[in-house]
Parts: sequence; C-alpha cells; structure tokens
Amino acid sequence: MSNTLTNVKDIKVAQKALMPFTANLMPVTSFSTNFGPQQADKGDTVRVPLVGAPSGSSDFAGDYTANSDSTVTTIPVTLNRHKFKTVHTTAREVSETAMDVLETLVETAAQQLAQDVLLDIMTVITALNYGAPGIPALNATAFDYKKVLNLREACGNAKMPASPRSLVLDSGYYTNLLADEVVAKSFNLNLSAPGVTEALIRRLAGFDLHETLVIPSDHAEKLVGFAVHPSAVAVAMRYLQPVAEYQQSGAVTDPQTGMTFGYLRFTDTRANKVFVTIECLYGFTVAMGDALKRIVRP
Repeated sequence: MSNTLTNVKDIKVAQKALMPFTANLMPVTSFSTNFGPQQADKGDTVRVPLVGAPSGSSDFAGDYTANSDSTVTTIPVTLNRHKFKTVHTTAREVSETAMDVLETLVETAAQQLAQDVLLDIMTVITALNYGAPGIPALNATAFDYKKVLNLREACGNAKMPASPRSLVLDSGYYTNLLADEVVAKSFNLNLSAPGVTEALIRRLAGFDLHETLVIPSDHAEKLVGFAVHPSAVAVAMRYLQPVAEYQQSGAVTDPQTGMTFGYLRFTDTRANKVFVTIECLYGFTVAMGDALKRIVRP
C-alpha cells in the first residue's frame, strides 16, 4: 500500500498539481502504458501489455471458441528513471501575499516535471529505432491536412493497425494545421467549437491529436512530431515508496490515465521553510519498430 495524504491542505495542493502534470504528459497516452499508485523501487520491472490487431473472423462450424486468439503480449519495462522537483516557501513569503504561494509553486513544478519526463521518453524516437520519416522533411508552414493524409498512407503501408492511432505534433506544426482550410471548415463556422475557442483538434484523419511544447528546436534527430500506434513504445510508472519519515507523503494518481507522482512535504525549522517535493518513478522501452512514423524538419 502506498502512503496516503491526510492533511487537507496537502490534499488540495496535490490535487491541483495533478491537473498540469497529466495535461503536459497526455501525449504519453499514445503509447502502451502500465501506470498506477502501487509502490515500487527504482530498478523494479513492470510488464506492460501490448495489444495488436485481432485475428480474422470465422465461419461458424459449431464452436464459438474457434479462432478466438488475439495477439496480446507483454514487454518488461525497468523503472530506471527517477525525476523530482522541489519547491519551498518561507513564513515571510506566506505573510506578504494573499496568493497561496506553495500551491502555485507546486503547480508550476508539476508542469515542469511532466515536461521533463515526456522529453525523456521521447528520446527513444530515433531513426535507429523507427526508420525513415513517414513523410519528407518539412517546415511548420508546409504542414497541412494533405500531409496528415500522407502520414495516414505511410501508416497503412506499414500495416499499422488503424485504431487507435495518434498524432503528436510540435506546437508550430499543430498551429499551422489549425489554419488549414480543410481543418478550419471542419469546425462548421461554429465559434464555440473547440478548434476556434481552444485551438483544439481532437481527431483528424483517424488520428487522436496531441500538441506538445517540449520538443527542443535543436533536437538531434530534428524531430517535430510522430504518428503512432500504442504498440510502438512501452511506458511504466509507479509510486516510489519513501524510506525516510516525512510530515506528509503519498501517491497522487489520475483516475483516468493512472499517471502517478509522489508527494513529499517536510520542513527546515532552522530556516523556517516548508519544502514540497514531487517525484516521478518511471521507465520506457522501444516495442514495435513499425508502429511509429516520425515527422522531421529539414
């Protein structure tokens, strides 16, 4: 059993931090995952299920169990990554502002932690692991709906299962796609549509879309996005059980995705400071090399 937060203020701070943590890690849901609040130690192994395409249907011949097997395998993932972010406040900072300083700092820390974890996971998306790009290299201004269709064709040629597929894009490429005439018309001129009011494209050409800000412009692979089936990458995440005594400690988990971070609160009485650490224990590995098509810039 993982530790449970009991202090009302800590619960409030942790739950508010969970929102930016999951929002910034959402592209990871494009992969095969095994997330949860179960306690683990660094170096432990978690088995992540990879679900492939089902077998073909059969003519009934008196037995409903015939040809019922599907390709369901698991891949071992070592929890060999451990990132953390610590923030603190002083009594003076708390007294001089009406803003909940600690809450704000922890939210920002959660966002940064999620971005760092996502960037780390995307280091596996290389030419060595996944081959040539799905489409020729292009700048953001050239990325439009037709290029998405070209990616769809590349996925089909690779026999990538049609569902589920996701498209993860750097912010510049995603933004240019918003301005595409076909995409803009799909909003039906409804000004309340999420594409207009929230710059949000939920699905396009059979892909679930995710925007990310974490791909650096100097990425060694010139990566700006990718089309992917979950079987391309396996990712695991667990709660790192603390061995020291903390004033508050516990696993904070998103009920929808299972994404989990650890929350620790402790004090330095000499400096009159309150510290909060949020941490993420995780691991990832390449799974199927034909289940991801990279997008690169020139």
